Amino acid sequence: MNSNYSEHPIQSPRTLKQRIMRRIYLVFMIRNLSPFAFDCLAIVVVAFIATLFVSVNDVLENLSTAQSSGNISGFSFTAFSATELETKLLLVVLGAIGFLAVRHLRRALWAVKTLKQSTSETQNTVSPPASELRRAGKNPNKTQF
Repeated sequence: MNSNYSEHPIQSPRTLKQRIMRRIYLVFMIRNLSPFAFDCLAIVVVAFIATLFVSVNDVLENLSTAQSSGNISGFSFTAFSATELETKLLLVVLGAIGFLAVRHLRRALWAVKTLKQSTSETQNTVSPPASELRRAGKNPNKTQF
């Protein structure tokens, strides 16, 4: 049995704190970004499935004709009401996923903003190295209040 447990010895408490904080930030970002990433994947999958039921070229052509005549709301209502049930369900699911994606995007942006603020505050409040504390006559191993 090897009594040397550490393959990578920690140079100072500061590097230990940095390593721990990096892992905390990583977990924080994964928890806040993964729902948005899943929503994006779901949108791509549902949009692909929708293209199997809907001719996108024809819809865009008809939309441009309706836009030039100024009757987009009437076109949209007629197009939605005249489609099959599967297409309606896909559009409703796509809308719901889009709503959730916007919600999760806001949460992800908040997480990034929070992380940027906390890292800038941490960098400004990091304690000086132990050698500087010794020169100042303070014990680096003792907690200072």
